[in-house]
Amino acid sequence: MKLRNAIATLAIPLALALTLAACGKSGSPDAMDDMDHSTMDHSGMDMTSPASGDTGMTTGTIRSVGENGDFLTIAHERIEGVGMDAMTMGFDIMSSVDLSDYESGDRVAFAVKKGRDGSYRITAICETTGTDMSCLN
Repeated sequence: MKLRNAIATLAIPLALALTLAACGKSGSPDAMDDMDHSTMDHSGMDMTSPASGDTGMTTGTIRSVGENGDFLTIAHERIEGVGMDAMTMGFDIMSSVDLSDYESGDRVAFAVKKGRDGSYRITAICETTGTDMSCLN
């Protein structure tokens, strides 16, 4: 009986911690609440590809800018280097990236890096036309 109580005592906080971690949000809470989550389909993630890494670059069109300038929703092309297919999704922004000149509808090239928490953050961004990413160099 003591063993069962000890296991239950340990299992409940562990289950709670795992549940909270699974429900965690990244980015601005307001931006996440206002987002159309139906566009964040990550089924195109190729997690088995040997090309899947921690960094990549692509182009896309900004769909929305977070109220605090720390979050972007972008309809993007395939991100080579991380094995992510084209989709619309939200990205947190590294603190060194200034979004003050960007707005919904802007065509951009951007670089991402996978964080320890598994989410991708924009590390560099620039306006572009078409699929040209040379402005990132």
